[in-house]
Amino acid sequence: MQNAAVDDLQRFLRPLFLDLDGVSRLDDAERIARIAYQLHPQRTRSLELLLAFHLLGHWLDKVGNASRTALNTGISEAELRKAAASIRRLDAPLTEEERAVAAAILIDRAGPRGLAEKFSRARREGHTVLDAARETLSDTHVPEWMNDQAKEMLLQRRAERDAFARAVLDEP
Repeated sequence: MQNAAVDDLQRFLRPLFLDLDGVSRLDDAERIARIAYQLHPQRTRSLELLLAFHLLGHWLDKVGNASRTALNTGISEAELRKAAASIRRLDAPLTEEERAVAAAILIDRAGPRGLAEKFSRARREGHTVLDAARETLSDTHVPEWMNDQAKEMLLQRRAERDAFARAVLDEP
């Protein structure tokens, strides 16, 4: 995508990345994009759109959002609908772009930062930090659709995370 189009899209999306507490999730999007670019170095338009919208979940599927986005950014509704379909498939990605983004999301969540976020949600969900650490250590699933490079990154992040979780569990 051209720089002017990217700037327009970022300007349009910036308010949508705010959580209810006013904290921006743009840094999450940037971290995931950096990982995805390592896994899929060709910056295709479909990859760029998927990276731009994936954190919004099914937002593009809601009535009026695709057409409003198209009017404000110049991106065609057809491309936006294709991006929305890719977002829906991130649990079982089909294309290389979808696999790169899905793997990047898993890799980002698999590290110490993901564990810290899990700890912060634990109390709200009625769990203790120790419960969250134990649950984390039991997470060993590696999706079969991941390529070798993504698997290596995932396992490296999990090793760092698991060392921290074990340290929490080993504290007296």
